[in-house]
Amino acid sequence: MIPENASLYQANVDWAGNFGAATWNDKIYVVKENFDPWNLPNAEATFVHELTHIWQPQLPSPTTFDANKAHTALVEGDASYMGDYFINQTKTAPTLLVVDQVPLFLIGNSLLAEVHPDLPRTISYLNWFPYDYGKLYISALFQNGGWATVNQAYKNPPDTTQQILYPDKYFSNETAQKVPAPTLSENNWKQIRTDRYGEYFLQVMFGNWLSKNESVKASAGWGGDNFTYYERGNEYLFTWNIKWDSSCDASEFYVGFHNMVNAAGAAGDDSCHWAANGRYLTIAWNQDSNTTLIACSTNQAATLESYFS
Repeated sequence: MIPENASLYQANVDWAGNFGAATWNDKIYVVKENFDPWNLPNAEATFVHELTHIWQPQLPSPTTFDANKAHTALVEGDASYMGDYFINQTKTAPTLLVVDQVPLFLIGNSLLAEVHPDLPRTISYLNWFPYDYGKLYISALFQNGGWATVNQAYKNPPDTTQQILYPDKYFSNETAQKVPAPTLSENNWKQIRTDRYGEYFLQVMFGNWLSKNESVKASAGWGGDNFTYYERGNEYLFTWNIKWDSSCDASEFYVGFHNMVNAAGAAGDDSCHWAANGRYLTIAWNQDSNTTLIACSTNQAATLESYFS
């Protein structure tokens, strides 16, 4: 996902350092170096964006990475859509609302590029998701019932990035299936974290090595996942159990995963096992349950002994 010598902490600092404006405790702050008050109407729209944050209801705390991105897409997509709405309403001639792909609070700085040059590409895509896809999601809500539908989303917020990518899945209430962590053959691993990463994370992961079309195809049909991370002394192990809607979806992920790992230059000893930089990776496909299981560890035996519950 990022170069081995890259700092995720520094990437987050660099991202926040390019903000032009922000809301904190119902107050709006602007960053003098990044904010141009004479860039009208964009400067005014930035305040509309931030005022929207002040008015937004508090959402329940998400429990997974995937849900957090979905909630943030609702919040930031709404604020960004409102900024665009303001610009369109203040034009001399009335026009249809055009959903601008650039977050207004970033206007005037180097983040106008598709990917910030100082950030790992994958981190940029994950950071931009709430703005790029969030506005499209809000636009779909608005077209499906106006502001009443947008407001209702705060009472029933999206829970997966898949619902943001495909609003029809939100309207049909198609949410993530519960996926268990696999049973480990050894019980002396200490569980450190369990999470759900979601369909968009898969797209970004694949997109680091494969074309966009391949990435979307390999991620489509996601039904739920469980990522669990363990430690034992100086060793680590993670398992990633992913549920798919159909055997075709599982097959496309399985093929895409092989293509990605091979593109990354890992050495494979057969069709399901690889090694690189002292780490071992394996993938298994349970065709009865349309589930794929990925295991990775500094301990080769641990990756081979993880199995489906």
